[in-house]
Formats: sequence, structure tokens, C-alpha cells
Amino acid sequence: MTRKSRIISSFISVVALLVFLWGAAVQAQTPQEELAKQVISQNTGIDQNQLATLFVTDDADQFILAFVYINDDVMKSHLKPNLKDAVAPYVGKKAMLTLVVPTRDSSFNPLSLTFSQDNATSLLSSDQVHAITDDFLSGHVKTNATSAGIIELPASIDIQKSFSIIYNGKFSAPFSITGVVDASVQQASPNQGAKGFLLFLLQFVLFFLLLPFLI
Repeated sequence: MTRKSRIISSFISVVALLVFLWGAAVQAQTPQEELAKQVISQNTGIDQNQLATLFVTDDADQFILAFVYINDDVMKSHLKPNLKDAVAPYVGKKAMLTLVVPTRDSSFNPLSLTFSQDNATSLLSSDQVHAITDDFLSGHVKTNATSAGIIELPASIDIQKSFSIIYNGKFSAPFSITGVVDASVQQASPNQGAKGFLLFLLQFVLFFLLLPFLI
């Protein structure tokens, strides 16, 4: 299957599932974030357990965060050669390719990311954040563009155990390389309500800006 046909097929699947979710009055973020992981996995060949997605809607800021745990499998995926070149030095260094897809011009600070495991929260320092695109560290991301960087996880995080990825203290998603999420790990962000779901619907349409960036 060609890159274009994969994207079209994924788009049709996403629209169909979103219509179903809307009809079912789904209120939580989790199904949408899980769907985003499925789409990324199907198109890149990267295992879903190496992925996390997080939807952020905070005042004027709206964007999707996608995280890819960097290991040897990523180097065998369908990622573009330039992205593989960028992440290659971080294989085995407990790092994540981090992507930001805004639906409007937004403020974004990678240092607002924190990680929670075993009821302890770990912060990032500036030397753990590395830009791939120039805007990743600029403080602002533009609509209709994908921003990318690499984040080295704090030393306290055990990658073999599940943990939470948290943005700005409000929005969170679980990550587990084994696929098993411990009960103590914070689950998806709180319900955003019907208004939030409409915003997420828009985000899913714009989400496909990410796929041409990746593959």
C-alpha cells in the first residue's frame, strides 16, 4: 500500500469511528487518544506500546502532542529518513520523539512536560530537550505545521514500568512499553464535555498534518 493510500484509508476509518463516537455521546478523551495511536501505528509500523498521544485545549492553546519511544524498532519503521537520522543518536538513551500539531497558533513549552511514576513527579531540565524543528523551543507553534523535538526522560523514570506524561499539570496520558498500565498511573485527562469533544473532532481532522511529516 502506498503512503497516500494508507493515509486515505486511515482518514476514512477515523471519520467513521468519530461518527460512531459522536452518536454514542462519548465524553472521555481516552478513545480519541487511543484512535490517534492506532492511526500513527498503522501508518508508521511503530508498535502502539511505543506511542502516547495527548490532546491539549487550554484557553487559546489547542494542539495534539504525540510521543514515540526511540528504540531499534523505530529505525526499522516507515519514518522519513531525515527523522530517523535525527533520532538515531538517542536509541538506547531512554528518549522520546515528541511532536506538536496545533489547530491554532499556540504557546508551547516542552519544559511544561512532567512525568509521574510510583506517586513521584519528575521534571525536565533544558539539557534534556533537543529541537528537530526550529520552533520546538521557540515558545510558540503555528497552525497547520508540525513541530518536533526529542526529550530525554528523567533518570528516575523506569521505562519498564508504566508512567504518566503530563502537560502543564492538567493534561495527562499513560505510557507503558509493555502495554500494561499500573493502577497508580494517572489515566487520561478529565472530561472536557461536549464543547471539548467538538474541538477534538476538529483536531482529528487536522491530525493528518502529522502523517505527511512522519512518513
